[in-house]
This record gives sequence, structure tokens and C-alpha cells, in this order.
Amino acid sequence: MSPLIHDGYILAVDSSQTEVSALNGRIVIAWHKDKGLTVSRLNRYDHTLVLRSENPSYEAVTLSAKERWKIVAKVLWWIGSEP
Repeated sequence: MSPLIHDGYILAVDSSQTEVSALNGRIVIAWHKDKGLTVSRLNRYDHTLVLRSENPSYEAVTLSAKERWKIVAKVLWWIGSEP
């Protein structure tokens, strides 16, 4: 399975949409102070939140208070040419 969003694509995001409860299953921009930004799908499993990349080369990240990831925006759409 190839990535959904490729390097060089342009993303349109809405930084006012950061409420985790409304973003289940959506593609989001998440930020970590040491790891930077990531574009991933946010999934909720019971009381566990997981950031899962569409690219299988990247491991999923389980969100916790210890990890300190912050959802900064919802991805609205993207555009680009597949390589």
C-alpha cells in the first residue's frame, strides 16, 4: 500500500479543528516538541488514541500524557502529483 499523501504535496488544514473527540478517523497534523510534525490518521480505540500513518513504513504512535503529542490541525484536502 502506497502513502496517501506524498512528499511535496500541498495540504490545506484548519487549525481551529483540534478537538480530539471530533477527529476520530480523520487525517490530522500532530506536533511533538522533540519529534516535530507528522501527518497521520487519528484513531480512537476505547480510551486509547493512536496516530497511524497511511505509509506502512512508519509505526503507529499511541498518544499518552507522557508522550506529549498535540493535535494542531485537521487536514481538509491535499493536492499534488504522485511520483
